[in-house]
Amino acid sequence: MVADASLHVWLDTQANMGQTLLVPYVKSVTERQISFRLDVIQRGGSGTSRISQQGLVKAAAEAPTSLGRVALGAQNNAQCSIELQLKENGHELGVYHFECPR
Repeated sequence: MVADASLHVWLDTQANMGQTLLVPYVKSVTERQISFRLDVIQRGGSGTSRISQQGLVKAAAEAPTSLGRVALGAQNNAQCSIELQLKENGHELGVYHFECPR
């Protein structure tokens, strides 16, 4: 993983009525324009599912900024991975890997 030390990145998860809501956050020491790509990949007996989101956010200094939202249904023994890529002005800030909640 490549990471920018001035960034703090985490994934918030909330279970609600059989679904899990995933919300990635970033907090920066300085104000920045950050582009992101979020990929959630589930592999199971019936095939592979990929959910992708990308966008551009203005992250205020020292304030948590959400980077989209993804709702996942029941996984039923599926293998699941989450990858979050962050860039600023075309330069990679970091690639972060998370496990899907069970």
